[in-house]
Amino acid sequence: MERVSARTSGTVIAVAGLVLAVVHLQSAVRLRASPRLLVVEAVVPLVLALIVAGIGGLLREERLGPAPFADRTLGWTVVGTVALVVAVGWLFADAAIRGQSVPGARRTVLNAATLGAVVGLVVGIYDARGQCQRRRAEQLTRINDTLRIATQEMVNATERDELEAVVCERLTDTGIYDGAWIGRYVPGDEFVRPSAWAGHDDKYFEPLEVAIDIDSQTEGGPGSEAIRTGDLQPIQNVFAEPSLEPWWDMLAEKGVESMAVVPLVGSEHAHGFLTIYANRANVFDTRECEALAELGESIGHAIDSMTARKQLGRRERELARQNERLDEFASVVSHDLRNPLNVAHGNLELARMDVDDDRLGRVADALDRMDELIDDLLTLARYGRTVDDVQPVDVRSVAERAWATTETEGAQLRFDDDPGTVEADESRLTQVFENLFRNSVEHSSTSSRAEPGDSVEHGSTGSRTESDDSVEHGSTNRRPAADEGVEFTRGGETDAAVTVTVGRTADGFYVEDDGPGIPESERDRVFEGGYTTADGGTGFGLNIVRTVAEAHGWTVAVTEGAAGGARFEFTTTGAEATRRER
Repeated sequence: MERVSARTSGTVIAVAGLVLAVVHLQSAVRLRASPRLLVVEAVVPLVLALIVAGIGGLLREERLGPAPFADRTLGWTVVGTVALVVAVGWLFADAAIRGQSVPGARRTVLNAATLGAVVGLVVGIYDARGQCQRRRAEQLTRINDTLRIATQEMVNATERDELEAVVCERLTDTGIYDGAWIGRYVPGDEFVRPSAWAGHDDKYFEPLEVAIDIDSQTEGGPGSEAIRTGDLQPIQNVFAEPSLEPWWDMLAEKGVESMAVVPLVGSEHAHGFLTIYANRANVFDTRECEALAELGESIGHAIDSMTARKQLGRRERELARQNERLDEFASVVSHDLRNPLNVAHGNLELARMDVDDDRLGRVADALDRMDELIDDLLTLARYGRTVDDVQPVDVRSVAERAWATTETEGAQLRFDDDPGTVEADESRLTQVFENLFRNSVEHSSTSSRAEPGDSVEHGSTGSRTESDDSVEHGSTNRRPAADEGVEFTRGGETDAAVTVTVGRTADGFYVEDDGPGIPESERDRVFEGGYTTADGGTGFGLNIVRTVAEAHGWTVAVTEGAAGGARFEFTTTGAEATRRER
């Protein structure tokens, strides 16, 4: 059964009040000679009748009481009027049966009707508000359940098309809203068109086109305002919104009376908006708008996550292709370049057996340098990737093993207490120590040690003494036993040219020497590939150190050591989170 509108209910009550007021006014004229009766039987009822008429007018204009339940107020008014009239009539009937006369019976009945109307109005307004609150609570519960289900399905959605379709369907399935559609927006767009919808026919949504003008605060409609401000735009009466005039006929055809435009707010900008339709006015109150605004934010964050996942997937595919190219490069270097170099080495040895020429020695040095460059390039190609398979590694054990496989020329290795353990790929960490040890020895040895005033660069692995002396990573050479004290000296040398110290820091570990150090102006450049000041250096040694550190998610920085030498500090805390981001 269709409910009586607030306009109709208010009109009936107002007319009834005016009729009663006219009747009481006539009684006042007749009773003007008796002031006491005038007040009791005319003036008071007249005032009550005017109150009834005024309340009816307010109900008609939807300014008093909940409009959807105005018919209940009308019903209670009728009930109150009839109840008191019947009660008074029953008393009069009893008096008539007893043979008693009742003076002014007509006025008494009209006064009872007026009082009953007032009482009925009060009860009706109270009842209507209670009914509205109960219905609103039930509706909010359904809305929250709908939003919760929509949010759960958003989490499971993997594509934006799927996400948008699910939201629109869930909002209209429960019957709370009549229609919903989502329009996508990219900064710079001048129009927004529906990308997903539900509730109404396709022929309604497909031609929709909402103009966006984020620079104007007056020209744009609710969709443009939602994009510009990032705030929900409730329209309690669509036919009172001038910007919606082009769609009034279409909205009237669909029975739409109110709507809300919810911006889909992302981390950087709005991704579009969600438009929701209802077939009754004044639907979107404060609590409902807050719930819908949270839904819009959830959709925006979900779109951000999908975009990030797609970008991450593209990045992973790019990295996979780069790794494939690096593998191909390593294969070419290992086979196609090594073979002619081996031929050159062989022919050089044969030539030196027949000819004693200093120029052949320079050729041998050049070939050795090419071998060193190939070794370093292969290391960069193989180790310059993200490390995923890590495990706790004892720093001291790895450092001692790297020291044993490095040409240290009698230098000494010290440990500052226990360096502890780090989460690392052991073979790559060994490469780091080998390059740092070689760098310290070659730039701090007694044969090439610079004066304090000289500009010394630690950014190279330096040259090996002979090609036969270059040690392959993971060598099986016998490692000398480490002294259980603080120092570990390779080859039993005690007259060390340089001392290298390995120790722990608050957030990682360090490697430090007591050589001439690195000028502060050069410290940012020493990790650059190919940068070296050493004769015969490749310039890749410290670049490899940084590459391996970054592959673990670490950071490495060079500072001045306690004795003025070079100190390399590795920050390993937070490495797991960094690897996940990569």
